[in-house]
Amino acid sequence: APRTIAEIARKMAEVVGKPQLTPEIPGKYRMGDVRHCFADIELARRVIGYEPLIRFDEGLAELAGWLVSQADTARDRVADARAELEARGLTL
Repeated sequence: APRTIAEIARKMAEVVGKPQLTPEIPGKYRMGDVRHCFADIELARRVIGYEPLIRFDEGLAELAGWLVSQADTARDRVADARAELEARGLTL
């Protein structure tokens, strides 16, 4: 089933033990961005019998573990990126 970025962000906050974090959704986007897109593996299921080996929640937990391991080296540069895009007139 399709999931929104906001749903994934909320779930990730829960998985890393910070459920109080909420995603900021400014309603802006970069020119040329695809606004709505989701993966559909139905054709792969039908043609080659593909089934994912890892469920969404399991994959999210694995990603969360990696993110936590990067906490000492990661820097939040979202504000810098947003300012750069706006300065170049690339957001709508």
